[in-house]
Amino acid sequence: VGLLLIPHNFAALSRLAVRSSPLVSMATETSSCDYLVVGAGASGMSFVDTLLLHAPEPVSVTLLDKREQPGGHWNDAYDYVTLHQPARNYGVESTALEAFTQHPEKLASRDEILDYYRSLLSRWGEAGHRVSFVGGAAYDFGSASYVDASGSRVGVDASKVVDARYTENDLPLLVPPKFSVGDGVDLIPPNQLPARGAGEGRRYCVLGGGKTGQDAVLFLRQTLGVPLDRIAWVVPHLPWITARDPPSPLRQNTCIEFIASALEAHAAAGSPPSALSSSAFLQSAFAKLEEEGKVYRLLPGETPTKFMDATLNRREAELLRESAPSVIRGRGRVASLSSTGDLVFADGSELALPWANEGGRSAAELTTYVHCTAGAFNFGASAAEGRRPVFSSEGEITVQELFQFPGFCFNGAVVAWLECQQGLSLAQKNALCELPPPPEEGEAPPLGQVAGQVGPLSAGHPLLVSLRNLRRWYATPGMGEWLHGLRLFSLAMNGYSLAEGRALVEKNCDGLVEAGLLTPPEEGR
Repeated sequence: VGLLLIPHNFAALSRLAVRSSPLVSMATETSSCDYLVVGAGASGMSFVDTLLLHAPEPVSVTLLDKREQPGGHWNDAYDYVTLHQPARNYGVESTALEAFTQHPEKLASRDEILDYYRSLLSRWGEAGHRVSFVGGAAYDFGSASYVDASGSRVGVDASKVVDARYTENDLPLLVPPKFSVGDGVDLIPPNQLPARGAGEGRRYCVLGGGKTGQDAVLFLRQTLGVPLDRIAWVVPHLPWITARDPPSPLRQNTCIEFIASALEAHAAAGSPPSALSSSAFLQSAFAKLEEEGKVYRLLPGETPTKFMDATLNRREAELLRESAPSVIRGRGRVASLSSTGDLVFADGSELALPWANEGGRSAAELTTYVHCTAGAFNFGASAAEGRRPVFSSEGEITVQELFQFPGFCFNGAVVAWLECQQGLSLAQKNALCELPPPPEEGEAPPLGQVAGQVGPLSAGHPLLVSLRNLRRWYATPGMGEWLHGLRLFSLAMNGYSLAEGRALVEKNCDGLVEAGLLTPPEEGR
């Protein structure tokens, strides 16, 4: 697949698949399979693995991706990234990722994860499964065909088509910044940081306060050894950071446990009604978790307003806190970088970097700007296509976000397990796959949506969608037993038995009804 080159060293890969497009030429050959899975990232690989394990009879699978090898966004990630959740809760159902990593906290590296996914293709073949991987191919849903790496168009006769790229991450390498960039400004994705180094007094301005921005600052400080006075870090929204230390680096707070913490904190505060219509209800949960050492804040005394489950250990969090003098906050998002290197914010205000005009040189001449503002979980590619059911009557399956943190691999496995249940009708399967409501219609903000804002907990909040889905899954014959034997299920990872998981879900539902956040009809819908 060719690259579309755009300014400032970014490459935008063509879409993994398109919904419709004019055919340049008719298919020159045709292949057939039971399942065509479009997207060989975390969701697609997990779907295929669980499908192979639980299908009532052997199936043939064609796995197709625009990249040359499986692994999805890990192929495009920066070299110094690691998985920031426990490896034993990531990957696929059949094979432990932790066996592939040497990290003491089981944080798999980019190369280890790619090796893991490549090995799955061999393992499936050795087990007798019929799985064909086609890399470097763009699928056209409208014509049921793809163009392979050689440029030939191949038709696919598949009983079912699985769209596993709906939650594809937005990465700075592939998604250009939404702010404008003046001529001569050196703007790079974080992938290019290792090549820049710290020599000759180079200055850096990191744009974005999420996990990518945090990784960039840590890399600058720990690996490149860049002094703090040569770093500026623009953080529009302070984040809550998940602690990777207590009670064990192998555990991670889950969305269901988070709801329980919010209810406990709300009750301890006397259940103030005003908290329910504001961010106070969820913020009380973060405050409780902070007391327990389970979350960190970036700047002491400053209340974070965003949460995307970025995960750090105490040492990393303290190193970021040392960067406080370099943090630029309270001004919102950057709307443009001027040709002199000044920051222009969405409210029209401007800010010169501390070293601007040093030695008679502009900030643009002295600074490398690092784009960390893509918003990995904005899912920009699929957002443009609109929401659709997980299971369609046309034989198409769309893997989507049914359950919150941690979720990508887990969601792929859940959708595949439901697909294998012959006793469930199409309507019943979709009833087990409630989706968060789509964003309100209207013109998108010029700088894009802000994901992860800590706000009121409404009935359609993804946390409550996750809770309702899990309650339904527990009520589905055989599904609870499967979940608690699944390495990807976060409550099982944290040691909950089936009975304990069910009890926690019921306690949460009862507490939310009592608090007035759910009414019985909403609770059961």
